[in-house]
Amino acid sequence: MTTTTPSRVRRLASLPRTSLAVPAAAALGGVAFFAWKPGVAQSTFASPRAFGFAASVGILTLALGWLLPRLGRGFVLTAIAQAVPVVIAFVITVLPAFRTITVNDPLPGAPLAAGTAASVATSAPAAQPPVSTTTTLSRAGLTGIDHRASGDAVLIRLADGSHVIRLEHLDVEPGPDYFVFVVPGPEHRAPDGGARLNHLRGNRGNQNYPVPQGIAVTRPVTVLIWCRAFAVPVAAATLR
Repeated sequence: MTTTTPSRVRRLASLPRTSLAVPAAAALGGVAFFAWKPGVAQSTFASPRAFGFAASVGILTLALGWLLPRLGRGFVLTAIAQAVPVVIAFVITVLPAFRTITVNDPLPGAPLAAGTAASVATSAPAAQPPVSTTTTLSRAGLTGIDHRASGDAVLIRLADGSHVIRLEHLDVEPGPDYFVFVVPGPEHRAPDGGARLNHLRGNRGNQNYPVPQGIAVTRPVTVLIWCRAFAVPVAAATLR
């Protein structure tokens, strides 16, 4: 009968030192990223989805470093295989944090630009002032939730009775998979019971998000920017 000695068990369970290069580099990069964005680190560890994603990438990287050398694969091939999940995680989670997109929409119901207005026939006297087609119902400042954020959320009613959520002077810390929600009630930090308006088209600027018909915007209501990928709040404002 063949017996397995403790030293043999340790050798089977041990990870070759060369297989620690990629996990060590990824860990150092993660520490540096979280030191740069401590709020993101806090929200990551508070989110089971985000923490599970990071843990899965780490376990997969270590498992490849253990398995491939035992299958006779050399350092280069092992390192490339280990780098694949790390690069995917970087593209999904870290790269969007460096992407700044500015979107500037005109104020809903704003008068046509001079060049456009001249091309449209009209019988109205030129001396008459433009008729206002919008009513501002409420305005509140955006507050970041473990993320840097500033700007205003504005509830606007158009002439046809429909509503628009406008984000003015928006400047929010960029990240992956952001969406804009309206949630009935004040001070919400999750979109439960709310309505999704659209993905956040840019992290800076002035942007309009029409509220679909049938969605009530009875105040108080929370305008929430939500990271769908990791199920964490980014910023919110309560309109009263």
